[in-house]
Amino acid sequence: MQTETKQGRLKTLILKEGNLHLPDPTGVLPKSLIEANEAAAAGRVEEATRLLNDKVEQAVLEIIEQDPLRTDIMLVLGMLFKQTRQIYKAKELFEKILQQEQHPLVYNELGYICQCMGHMSEAIKYQTKAVEADPNNAELLANLARMLIGTGKAREGINLFRKAVEIEPANAAMHSNFLFNLHFLPDLDPQMLFEEHQRWGRIHTPASMAKASHSKVARASCPCSRPGRPCHLDRRLRIGYISPDFCTHPVAYFFEPLLDGHNRNAVEVFGYSNVRMPGTVTERLQQKFDHYRNIRGLDDQTVVHMIWQDKIDILVELSGHTTDNRLLVMAHKPAPIQVTYLGSPDTTGMEAIDYRFTDIQANPPESQKFNTEELVYLPDGFLCYKPSDSAPPVTPLPAFRNDFITFGSFNSRSEIHPHIIELWARILRANSGSRILLKFGVSTDREMNRHYFSQFERRGISSSRVAICGWKPMDEHLGLYGQVDIALDTFPCNGFTTTCEALWMGVPVISLVGECHASRIGLSIFNTVGLDFLAALTSDEYVAKAAALAANYQALAQLRSSMRQRMKDSALCDAKGFARKVEAAYRKMWQRWVESALK
Repeated sequence: MQTETKQGRLKTLILKEGNLHLPDPTGVLPKSLIEANEAAAAGRVEEATRLLNDKVEQAVLEIIEQDPLRTDIMLVLGMLFKQTRQIYKAKELFEKILQQEQHPLVYNELGYICQCMGHMSEAIKYQTKAVEADPNNAELLANLARMLIGTGKAREGINLFRKAVEIEPANAAMHSNFLFNLHFLPDLDPQMLFEEHQRWGRIHTPASMAKASHSKVARASCPCSRPGRPCHLDRRLRIGYISPDFCTHPVAYFFEPLLDGHNRNAVEVFGYSNVRMPGTVTERLQQKFDHYRNIRGLDDQTVVHMIWQDKIDILVELSGHTTDNRLLVMAHKPAPIQVTYLGSPDTTGMEAIDYRFTDIQANPPESQKFNTEELVYLPDGFLCYKPSDSAPPVTPLPAFRNDFITFGSFNSRSEIHPHIIELWARILRANSGSRILLKFGVSTDREMNRHYFSQFERRGISSSRVAICGWKPMDEHLGLYGQVDIALDTFPCNGFTTTCEALWMGVPVISLVGECHASRIGLSIFNTVGLDFLAALTSDEYVAKAAALAANYQALAQLRSSMRQRMKDSALCDAKGFARKVEAAYRKMWQRWVESALK
């Protein structure tokens, strides 16, 4: 995708995988800057940071001072600042570029940076300017759509997203992101979701992309040719996990227990990492795989060949239609058995993926018709949770010292829309003197905070009863639950990390149950830990359950003090037990496939 200016040095800018590129900057660039740019483009952030030292930065700034029209070199340096997490410096340079050239893709970069800084109101203004300057640019439309959805304006955002997909129907990544964001609509229809996912599959991953047959693998892996049960049915399986989220991400919180619990006599575990920005969690997970491959920046065919060479028996993708997924790799069927799990609350819509892990609560049997994969029910829940090592002790019930109930929601803004705010307002009206604490993103955006305060005020709840808190380090984030008596889940997109964290900190969560997997995650978690009574089947019941629980301080205190031990004793935190169930499912898949392939 290209956008040209009529004048200036930014003649051709390219948005590639969400990043801005200037293919041919004019004039001479310092060698270290070029090397840093190449390292950043390849995902080697630490190397880029080292190369972009004070000396290089000063040399570039001197060039800019001598020739303020060098917007090309400003762009290269600004992008490097962005990629090495020096966002304030990046913002300053992009603003200087706009003083010379009003380029839509520079507006786009400023929108992204302001979003990272938590200034969502400013981000939306920049992104709107980008779209106004280039209204048929699908990437710009999609970026604005994501921002609107991220502030609870799901319908408006989805309409823009749909337009973006229509402009670039071949853009599989954008279309994937559209599917994921559909789950933030306030009225989810499982039939609509299924049809949209099927459409993605037909367009981007037709069955013709898959390898014709893996039957030779089945025969080659059983050299004895003895009669009766083939010897390789019980051999150690080679399991591959492919994901962009082997990093500080909710998926890692639930995948790491499985990785820890695996019986390495039964399975040999391969990791295919598509991580954009590796960190300490990436390094920790890397050490836990038997084999680890960094596939970031590699094309699909190269990754397919790598998996084929590794002779993977079962390939499990952990992202679904989330950002940076490698579903197009899965479409080539590099492994004879392929599974989707954890990352996305829905079917992939792909024929090349055979199974989807879930449980009976999250996906009742009647939901099979909304999945292209065969549903595989894991007993005792489809999630296994690893609590943070930095979690503080559970505090006494805040209501005892406050003499009022504090409700809380730490879910993302994308999940908070007018319908759920209406339910929360009903709960607050039913509990005189109660408060609600919302935690999401960064809380310094006064205009955005005012947006939420006004929504409560229109429903009869004074802003003095609503507190908004922003991002905090993990220990402080979990410590905030010490101010919350009862957590309120979002709907129709339930939380799963937030629900588990709240429970670990002793805070019961009221969750509203719907038809789709996304709105049944709370029910699944409660079933696993024996707290089914916290699940509500209707909006009225959701309000009534919250009010009833709020009226009984003693029951709340008892529940709070026993919650962490309850979780420790449950299947939700039993890594080895969970891994055995997953491995049993893998073994059944393998035996079923081998017996079919050898017929």
